[in-house]
Amino acid sequence: MLSLRDCLDHSNLSELEVNVLADYTGLPTMLAATLAGAMLQSDGGADLMLRILQDAEKQASQRLDMEQRARTKAAVERFCAVHRPELH
Repeated sequence: MLSLRDCLDHSNLSELEVNVLADYTGLPTMLAATLAGAMLQSDGGADLMLRILQDAEKQASQRLDMEQRARTKAAVERFCAVHRPELH
């Protein structure tokens, strides 16, 4: 059985990115990690993941949840640095 760490290592995602996705979708963390890994292996998946993270940041900002906005912003920045360096 795969652990969360195995999924993160396989997809080169951080716990932060997966937790933001889990919060955004309402999925359990392990399922969000699996989904994110699958997205990154598909055409356009990195773009979709980035849009989800950016939308999560936008929603946190609209709710004036500055703690969540800081988390989502950090997730966007880390994701861009690793998976979309041309945007960083």
